Amino acid sequence: MFGQLFKGFQFVHGVLLALSAVSFFVFWWRTRLWLPKYAHVLAAVGLLVGLWCAYSVPADAPISRDGPAAKLLLALAVPAMVYFFFVFYGGQRSAFKRRFERSAQCPQCGEEVTVLQNWKATPYDVQRCAHCGQPLP
Repeated sequence: MFGQLFKGFQFVHGVLLALSAVSFFVFWWRTRLWLPKYAHVLAAVGLLVGLWCAYSVPADAPISRDGPAAKLLLALAVPAMVYFFFVFYGGQRSAFKRRFERSAQCPQCGEEVTVLQNWKATPYDVQRCAHCGQPLP
């Protein structure tokens, strides 16, 4: 009985994890694939580790039989994992909020609203007050 209950919890946990991952990747796409600089530094370190791993593969290893393209893909897999898990676990969203979102007061209704500052928005990205719906300057 408890085994079925725990399997149900694992299934619900997996579904919630998949939904949150999809939302993080949608947010990443909506911010035009923006990532903070330290994520790129982590990926560069990952690339160095990947290159070192590809260089240190012995000649009789199975990946060596596939040629240099397989070793290049091995080297590129590490920074790809860094970027994937950074976005997957919400690091991009929290870095975006910390860098661009600020609290301000709406000039029309006087309520506190969250606005994006210093973000390269297009003319179609008009920010509106969540309370009164008026455009924010």
